[in-house]
Amino acid sequence: MIGIKSFGAYVPWLRMSRETVARSWGIPGAPGTVAVANFDEDSLTMACEAASDCLAGLEASDLGGLFFASTTPPYAEKSSASLIAVVLDVTDEAYTCDFALSLRASTSALGAALDAVKAGKADDILVTAADARFAEPMTAWEQTLGDGAGAVLVGSGEGVIAEYLGSYSSPDETYMTWRREARDRTLREFNARMAQTKGYTERMAAGIGKAMERFGVRPEEVSRAVCSAPDFRAHMAVAKALKLDPATQMQDALFASVGWTGTAQPLLMLAGALESGVKAGDLILLANYGEGVDVLLFRVTEALEGLLPRRGLRGHLASWSSLDSYPVFLRYRDALRMGRPEYASSTTILWRERRELYSLYGSRCRECGLVRFPPQAVCSRCRARGEREEVRLARRGRLFNFINDHLFESMESPTTLCLVDLDGGGRIFLHMTDRDSEAVELDMEVELTFRRLFEGEDFYTYFWKCRPVRGGGDAV
Repeated sequence: MIGIKSFGAYVPWLRMSRETVARSWGIPGAPGTVAVANFDEDSLTMACEAASDCLAGLEASDLGGLFFASTTPPYAEKSSASLIAVVLDVTDEAYTCDFALSLRASTSALGAALDAVKAGKADDILVTAADARFAEPMTAWEQTLGDGAGAVLVGSGEGVIAEYLGSYSSPDETYMTWRREARDRTLREFNARMAQTKGYTERMAAGIGKAMERFGVRPEEVSRAVCSAPDFRAHMAVAKALKLDPATQMQDALFASVGWTGTAQPLLMLAGALESGVKAGDLILLANYGEGVDVLLFRVTEALEGLLPRRGLRGHLASWSSLDSYPVFLRYRDALRMGRPEYASSTTILWRERRELYSLYGSRCRECGLVRFPPQAVCSRCRARGEREEVRLARRGRLFNFINDHLFESMESPTTLCLVDLDGGGRIFLHMTDRDSEAVELDMEVELTFRRLFEGEDFYTYFWKCRPVRGGGDAV
């Protein structure tokens, strides 16, 4: 049996109401919020979060591959999948691949992973997708786009929670939204109504209809229809065309709370479907549009009931903080000519210390057991020399000490600088993010999150930060 063995989700901590956007421009606003990536987040860091959520109770070292999909990767030429693999501490022999350019990149990656497992090329391939797209100010897209990430683990055997039954794919040359290479930072469109009716709605409904005919499945037999969509109206148009019940069959596309998350949307919705109370034998239809249609069919197995708890989509939706300033949002997106603090690192150092900086390995003294980060050749407690062993540090701990530094040059002031005692040993110096600086207190429980520290010398430098443990479940 081949299929999905686990799932994960990530929705940023910050949410901005559409009313906040509308009030800034003096235009009508729609109800609800959109999820907003913090200033130190991008598609790569969000994908790391969703992947970690997906690996709840599992070892990343057992993965046979890792696929990353995004239309907004941090680099136009440099693999993000390889960096995510190092952050997760995946084995050096894992099969990694990046998928991009189309909103179907996530389902393309999922289909490729299923084919690779079926062909025996690799087993247990983690597919993660993330997007953080930016819209032109005062457009409808500005109140529609949201940021987020999803992940699924594809494999074979008894641990499959959703058996893969088949797929269908069809291209469609339509201009719905686009960005030109090296020229456009924000979405472009020409005739949105034509693109959504003649492109999205007609092709999506036709593709799903042909897929169900090929699978031998009738609409009433589908328990959950996970259909990506650019907005609520288009989503409901597909439901109507296929005679699917919006209340009981159509999976929530998250427009009210998160927004249109692009490449990540199908995997986020799939996480929601798997959390919705589906039972063994239920059919989940996954359909995604992006200049074409991808349709995949899964059947839920009894193994879903035994899946370990995780924060998942439900937990991330329950944990959030409001971003009430539209100018701050624009600054986080580099839309204002204010610049960012300039720092520099070294690609040589990042390469040489990648296990310490990305996989977060420290050292443990074989004589006295002291765990230190960064690794030390001479133990600072017992002075033993050369008696260290490598140890992977925990991703949770407690705040030993901190200071809210108002002088540190940063995108947000004050900067909360922390000393964290990690579970299992090791004290580490970190910045804190996703927090209310007035609510930080000694000995509070924190969890680590992989973030973008700064940009300098024409490349990005990533490292770990800490944050108060988000509600809604445990991170891995």
